[in-house]
Amino acid sequence: MTTINPGHTGHPEQQDVEAYERQRRSFEHTAEDYDRYRPTYPNELFDDIRNYADLAPDDRILEVGAGTGRATVHLAKWGNPVLAIEPAPAMADVARSNLSSFANVEVRTARFEDGVETSAFGLAAVAQAFHWLDPATRIRRIADALYAHGTAAIMSNVQVTPENNLPFFERVQHVYLKHAPELAHKGEFRRPDNLPPHPLEGSDLFTDLQQFGHPWHWKLPTQTYIGLLSTHSPHAALDENVRRALTEDIAALIDAQFAGHVTEYYVATTGVARRA
Repeated sequence: MTTINPGHTGHPEQQDVEAYERQRRSFEHTAEDYDRYRPTYPNELFDDIRNYADLAPDDRILEVGAGTGRATVHLAKWGNPVLAIEPAPAMADVARSNLSSFANVEVRTARFEDGVETSAFGLAAVAQAFHWLDPATRIRRIADALYAHGTAAIMSNVQVTPENNLPFFERVQHVYLKHAPELAHKGEFRRPDNLPPHPLEGSDLFTDLQQFGHPWHWKLPTQTYIGLLSTHSPHAALDENVRRALTEDIAALIDAQFAGHVTEYYVATTGVARRA
């Protein structure tokens, strides 16, 4: 799962390999902006995970695709040993800085596909990164990292669009069609009552599947919204001139027709399950 935004065109596994690699590498150039602009998660989401996982104090936690440590900070506060792996060196460096006060956290620059210890963790968490993992192996790799009955937690901020919030997202599509039609939204916008299914649904490697959700929203001034867009990999991977023209016209639309701000609505979700 991933944050759904006006220019999102689908999971990387649905795109051609070249586009996928270009977008994946874009995080090397947006790490500081990512840390500045990307949303965090409601505290209640981590309360749900902690209550479900019921970890002992020495149970290790694995976080896959830690980014700049947005979710890691919440996990670190529990006091358990945490191994946070992140493949982009620039993102991992920011995460180390953000987590420097937690002696219980190790940030490792590595790809999940390159392997981690097996049967070694009580909790394996993936926050906003499940869609970047190899779809052919990700569920098996998560299961292999856990000991028996360990918990998997797949988190995502799912963007939704209630009826009252449709006008901006509908009008901005004209800007995308003008400058970057490949990023224009396809189909209907996701409604608050239409959340994605549990990411581990259908797997025989996990049992006791539960999913929690916490609605929230924020109001973004024009330049903050433009900064947020710059951290989305499809935007970051655009030609510089195309990206500049696109964001200038989006900013002009917000200022002229939407009083200089955009409100985004989300449901922060986590799908939890136990290793069978």
